[in-house]
Amino acid sequence: MAHDAPQATGPSKLVIRNIGLMLSGALEKPILDADTIVAENGKITGIGRAKDVNTEGATIIVDAHGTTVAPGLIDSHVHPVAGDWTPRQNQTNWIDSYLHGGVTTMISAGEVHMPGRPRDVVGLKAMAIFAQRAFWTLRPGGVKVHAGAPVIECEMVEDDFRELAAAGVKLLGEVGLGGVKDGPTARKMVGWARKYGIQSTIHTGGPSIPGSGLIDKDVVLEADTDVVGHINGGHTALPDDQIRCICEGCKRGLELVHNGNERSAL
Repeated sequence: MAHDAPQATGPSKLVIRNIGLMLSGALEKPILDADTIVAENGKITGIGRAKDVNTEGATIIVDAHGTTVAPGLIDSHVHPVAGDWTPRQNQTNWIDSYLHGGVTTMISAGEVHMPGRPRDVVGLKAMAIFAQRAFWTLRPGGVKVHAGAPVIECEMVEDDFRELAAAGVKLLGEVGLGGVKDGPTARKMVGWARKYGIQSTIHTGGPSIPGSGLIDKDVVLEADTDVVGHINGGHTALPDDQIRCICEGCKRGLELVHNGNERSAL
């Protein structure tokens, strides 16, 4: 469903009724005592039993026929390219397939698989802004994709980050997949990104794509990104002592991935 598709005008009120089982997504209380959801103008305003929520004035009513309703999953580390296609596997409709697995939101860790990905500053900024704009107006299968995550290069200056933020870019691609692979340069640029409200992630472990390199504990800790990507390795995990060192020394978010090294994760 595209954002630029014809939209209904005026206020809207959606009521989903006859829900058989409603999951909360919270481990402390996974099942809700509810059979009805009310959403007004695109935001949920009520969850509960039909007799207890306000369903008056509904513009759309959906009968769930006793099915289960659960919050969508968020995949915090994907590499979109353009539309619902990835050149990595030359696959179409991969985002739509994600939806079938329960994922309704994706967060880009860099559009690194784009064929001929530009490495110059003008090109990488243009590609990031394009990706942010394109996925803002497109939801493949209904999935929301937060895209537009430039892979930083050594030639970038602070004003480049200010310009990206002003254009709507809110993410950095994995530090280490481009020319910036050392701690001091990464820390400086991550600081610029943070100053302008751009979230940063760093690649962790061995090389994964051509042009990437080994990012070890020293670089990870010095870079001080907001998220330490696939700490248990995407393709190659760091040695156990380095993973332990990062876990004990990092005050930022640590990302575990199911397709990494399971033993290292544990």
